Amino acid sequence: MTDQPNAGMAEFWNGNGGKNWVSREARLEASLKPFGQQAMAAGAIEAGQRILDIGFGCGESAIELAGKVGSKGQVHGVDISVAMVEAAEKKAATKGVTNVTFECADAQTSAFAANAYDFVFSRFGVMFFDDPITAFKNIYAALKPGGRLAFICWAPRDQNAWVGLPLQVVAKHLSLPTPPGIDEPGPFSLSEESRVSGVLNAAGFADIAVKPYETAFVLGDNIDEALSFLMQLAPSGSAINNAEADEATRARIGVDMAAMLKSHDGDKGVSMGAAALLVTARKEN
Repeated sequence: MTDQPNAGMAEFWNGNGGKNWVSREARLEASLKPFGQQAMAAGAIEAGQRILDIGFGCGESAIELAGKVGSKGQVHGVDISVAMVEAAEKKAATKGVTNVTFECADAQTSAFAANAYDFVFSRFGVMFFDDPITAFKNIYAALKPGGRLAFICWAPRDQNAWVGLPLQVVAKHLSLPTPPGIDEPGPFSLSEESRVSGVLNAAGFADIAVKPYETAFVLGDNIDEALSFLMQLAPSGSAINNAEADEATRARIGVDMAAMLKSHDGDKGVSMGAAALLVTARKEN
């Protein structure tokens, strides 16, 4: 790790975090797509626009945005993970999408062209900045006057059963780490309306609105798939990996986790309640 901004996140997403995400990309994309579509709808996207997608994962959201702006529009995606950039470029090439580009970069420090984008979009990609005000100032500068920002981020962890219930299982076997503070990078760093509004206001944005969005979060098509997700990714997976649990402990956690998941298995897969915030703002003319 270095003293560079967001070094911890870069290390995670270019290590096992990124590898695990890419290996489960199809399942995660299916699960997260309903959240991202809320932010896309809020963008009032028009043909011919230029869009910046922050934290694009494996590129599906950027490719969808490219379809919305058409051949005269352009989408540029930035993500901190080399593995995700490579996966996104391969996907776009396979699909023959030519009006989208991907860059391995940090939105907090990247030298975006000034006043270049009509719309900035993000699906769960803006909660990991060491200095969110600096990051959003950089994003603000990249927007055209009158340009719009829309992103979706997680609501407080106690409103997300997919976080709390698996962690309760882990806590029976391991001491849980202290979760990051609200002012530290992590999936819930922008979960409080007052904080996200304060960050965007300090960055210069106007017309800031924060709306709750709740839906079922599908963890997997079946218990095995959901169990793999919760044991490797998600806050439960991070707790297990950070504790460097031995194989016997992992096995016991897996048995208990699978038993817990049985009551959440339905016709549409294994799902739990999820809560997010849909955040919109505008750069003044």
